[in-house]
Amino acid sequence: MDYYVISPVSNLEPMGLGDRIFVLAHLWVQFPHYRDYIRHKADEGYWITLDNSAAERALVTEDVLIDICHDLMPDEVIAPDVLFDKDATIKNAMFFHARMMEEGLLDKIDIFFCPQGATKQDWLEAYEWGLNQDWINVIGFSKIAIPNAWLSDDHFSNLRSFKEDQGIKEARHMAYNYLKERDMLKKPIHCLGQGDPTEFAYYDHPMMRSTDSVYPVLAASLGQDFRIDHETRTPTPHNFLEVYDMASVDMELVEANVNFLKASCRKEIIL
Repeated sequence: MDYYVISPVSNLEPMGLGDRIFVLAHLWVQFPHYRDYIRHKADEGYWITLDNSAAERALVTEDVLIDICHDLMPDEVIAPDVLFDKDATIKNAMFFHARMMEEGLLDKIDIFFCPQGATKQDWLEAYEWGLNQDWINVIGFSKIAIPNAWLSDDHFSNLRSFKEDQGIKEARHMAYNYLKERDMLKKPIHCLGQGDPTEFAYYDHPMMRSTDSVYPVLAASLGQDFRIDHETRTPTPHNFLEVYDMASVDMELVEANVNFLKASCRKEIIL
């Protein structure tokens, strides 16, 4: 698997440690130096994924996302999704597809679909819908949606007991096993965000393409060394990327954590 590294805007250099570049739409809009850095990486030939920032609760509109597509011309863009809402997410994807076609972008930029659902059944229906659309090129395994849906089949107790950024590895392994056993891994899968980085050494299906996360950087900012402790997952503060000052972070520890993630993605870690 390939991996992307996300970093606070105060120091974007850790992003260059990844195989690909993950662009958050709300940061693109706010920070000129972020746009400059991303353009430089695009010029260097990196694969660019444009995220709609739904997981960051940034409420980026379709118009803003389309404007960024015209400006940046990423390799792929994540269609607007709505956390835990299957119907709204499918509806948004359909409107986004039509808009991409209208704007002349559909043959230039791939569409990435992130299934949502309040329950396991809802999530599976959204996933299957995505499989059946020939214009959807990549499907996302959300670090938020999958634990919320797969760790409980009861919607209401699910919302009460769901803990942010916990159970990511366990829930995504459940979804992966279910889909693999039924021969439903038909399109490239990207794991959005991460918890325990050893998650990725488990995947042996060729459709498991890539993952992204800020967690190797956040963990380093807290003094957490994945070589010693890769299981603790401190929830990412929602404004971490915008406001955190990286000046005091041990960059050697950042690189060590990224290398641990890389080893997991390359299946160099023995589970």
